[in-house]
Parts: sequence; C-alpha cells; structure tokens
Amino acid sequence: MVVVAAGAVAQESAPKPAAKAQNDPIAELVGRMRAAEQACKSLEVELRTLAVWPDGTTMHTHGTLRVLRGTQPALHTRFEFRNDDGVRGRSESAQTATGIVVFEDDGVFGEVCVQIDAKTAADLRWAGEVLDQGDLPGMRDRRAEAPLGSAMLESLRAHFDLQVDTAKDRSGVAGTWLSGKKKPGLDSEGGDVPTADTVTAFVRAADHALLEVVHKAGEQVVQQLVVERLTVDADLPPSAFVVQTNGLVPRPLVQHAPLADQVEQTLRQAEAKRARALAELQAKDASLKDQKPEVRPSRR
Repeated sequence: MVVVAAGAVAQESAPKPAAKAQNDPIAELVGRMRAAEQACKSLEVELRTLAVWPDGTTMHTHGTLRVLRGTQPALHTRFEFRNDDGVRGRSESAQTATGIVVFEDDGVFGEVCVQIDAKTAADLRWAGEVLDQGDLPGMRDRRAEAPLGSAMLESLRAHFDLQVDTAKDRSGVAGTWLSGKKKPGLDSEGGDVPTADTVTAFVRAADHALLEVVHKAGEQVVQQLVVERLTVDADLPPSAFVVQTNGLVPRPLVQHAPLADQVEQTLRQAEAKRARALAELQAKDASLKDQKPEVRPSRR
C-alpha cells in the first residue's frame, strides 16, 4: 500500500523518451543525471512525500531506498505512511540473490511477512517487462534503476512544458530550478490520483540529484517529494538489506493466498500476451508455425 502511495509522488508513469533536441538544456541535464546514475556503485536515499487526494485527505510518507550494484546486486525499500484519518503503517522489502522478503503493516489488516523465492522473483521480473508493469515485488523498480531521478525528470518533461528558471540555488545549495505548466491535450489523471497543472523541480549541481518536486493545482500543493539525504557510493553491508519483521518469520508465498493469487494471475497474463503476439506473427508468416510462445523463465 505504501509503495503505491509513495510511487504516486516519486514517479510519473513512464513515457517513451523524448527525442533530444539540439541545445535543449533539460535534455542535457537528464543526460548528465543518467550518466551519474550509471556510474553509481551504490546509493542510499532518504525521502519524504506528500499527496493531497481529491477528497482532501493528505497522505504523508517517509522512507529510504538502498541500491547496491555489481556482482551481488541488492535492493531495499522502507516506507512509513500516515494520513489525516490516523491510519498508519509500514511497508518494507528487500531483494537479494536469494529472493525477496516483503513486510507489510497497513494499520488495518495487521502485519504480514512473505518470502518470494528467487525463481518466482525472476518470473515476476520477466512479467513486469512483458506487461510494462512495476506494481509487484520483483518487477522493475524505476526508482532503483534511476535513483538520482532522471526517469522522473524525463517523465515530468513529457507531461509539463518545463523551462529552466533563473534561480540557481536552493537554500544555498547550487543547482538548477525547473518549472512548467501541464502540456495541453494530455489526458487528465482519473480516479483518486491527485491532479496538477504546474510543477517545479530542483536538481543539485554537485551530483545531478533531483532533490525536490512540487505539483500544484492552482496555488494548492497536491504532490511533493523532498530528498532529505542522498549518499552516492555509500558503504552498504549485508545488514542494510535485512527486513525488520517485528519478529515475524517470513511465510512462503504459497501460504499467503492474496499475494500468491495475484502473482499467478499476473504471470498468466504475461504468458497470454506473449501467446497472442506469436499468434499474430504466425498468421502473417507460415515459417513460424512450429514456434512455441515464450513462457515464464521457471517453465523453460
């Protein structure tokens, strides 16, 4: 639950990258951010977010993201959330070579701790690629792949007419301020998602990190992300990727029916999509008639 709430602020839906124009300062800035992200061996981010929903409810989150790359990559996220109704909770997960551990305490259903084995984690990674989804553990985490915020800035650029502002610092820290109005003709966000017609963002000069993003509807702040601490090439020992489970022993995925059913349904959807795509190709090319559709990695 909290991962979704934080993600609503921390990243927009991922559009296709915009073509780089000559002398485009924002495209150049995104390029520098991506280069810095690729050079990172590890990274730890502490951030807070705010979202004001259409009904006036305000959701606050505070969390950390740890990313370790190299021969033994690992990922850890932890978010605590609270809203105006007094609902509080925590979501924490870690992914290593042995699989994924997920802990959830949403304040309503109590505490749940689940272990997802490495083979299923690989299946979920594959399904996420096929379906272009990132809503289940193990799927591509765009925050982890672009921890300095390049993917988010690229997405903001697709949704808003961003311009470089004249201000050159944030509380004495050198960097670039960007702002812009929502581009005309884009579909409005629907449902419970906060809407915004303007956005401002700040990228720190020293490490090309996106430190703050504020979405507004008129003068009302509807979404905000603030990076409170960011350490590049941090020393992250194995203990940094251990989930605090409040003493709960992680249950195998098969013993937690709600998540297990969701995982299986998602994997079947991915396989069905691959089967449909192959059938369309076979209808056009008879030489492919004996080819079998791609299935989840654990079934190959």
